Amino acid sequence: MSDINLKRSVLAIVGPTASGKTDLSFQIAASCNQKVDIICADSRQIYRGMDIGTAKPSKEEQSLFPHHCIDICNPDEHFSAGKFAQYARTCIDNSINQDRIPIIVGGSGLYIQALCEGFFSFESKENSLDIRQELQELLLTKGKEFLFQELKKVDPTSAEEYSDMNPRRIMRALEFYKSTGLQFSKEKKEHISVPTFTTTYIGIAFQRDKLYDRINKRSEYMWNNGLIDETSQLLSNGYNPTLNALNTVGYKEVVKVLQGELKHKEGLEAMKQATRRYAKRQLTWFGNQIHVQWIYEENLKGYVENLNIEKLNHQIS
Repeated sequence: MSDINLKRSVLAIVGPTASGKTDLSFQIAASCNQKVDIICADSRQIYRGMDIGTAKPSKEEQSLFPHHCIDICNPDEHFSAGKFAQYARTCIDNSINQDRIPIIVGGSGLYIQALCEGFFSFESKENSLDIRQELQELLLTKGKEFLFQELKKVDPTSAEEYSDMNPRRIMRALEFYKSTGLQFSKEKKEHISVPTFTTTYIGIAFQRDKLYDRINKRSEYMWNNGLIDETSQLLSNGYNPTLNALNTVGYKEVVKVLQGELKHKEGLEAMKQATRRYAKRQLTWFGNQIHVQWIYEENLKGYVENLNIEKLNHQIS
């Protein structure tokens, strides 16, 4: 790969769910004379059979421009942010080598951060499985608060970063410490894998009530146009509803309806509320973790018209 490609600046369209990221990517791609590859950075669009609830681009939409990182694993397969970053970087490098223009599109903050800013991976030790089982047992018997306090004792920096007490991330940091005796936060900082490109981030800005209205309408559309059947089919195919892939907004609420815990109307309202909360968390994350140029909807047309993406993708950083 040439020096200019090593320093290439790639465009990433990020932001909350239902903000119109896919539509914007198509508008930009249409101005590039079919030389664009869409790199989907969505932690659920990677799963086969999960189309409606993930707002996955349709087959017709995917045929307009090559799409990557969609339908690459089954719902019961583990796929981490680091693994995604490795996969997506290969797609981006191939795109650049073919003199095409990669555009990253997605709202999964950790996936985007791993891909565009760097990630840390480590090989499991021989005792990792035993440690993992021990931590899983502690999670079930004593809860995530207990594990969080344990992490705080041995790796306060990681604990501060995981203040939302995401149990999977806490257990990963504890597993690393217990198997190596080293702090996950320190090793991650020193051995992070950085990409061969820089990233320019843009996002679509909305007044909060307008974004929530878009979320409510899209939730209703999904609910009434196949989400229930899609979820039912996944369960019929043998996928456990407790899988991480299915224990997410939309599918989780449908499962409760199918199991009789919620009525249809209650399930839809729960999905709307959960999606709004998810969007709020996304906005907070993107506001704190990376520098995003926010563009209001009414200014998008002018932005696309004035964007020289080919020049952007050949910038020297």
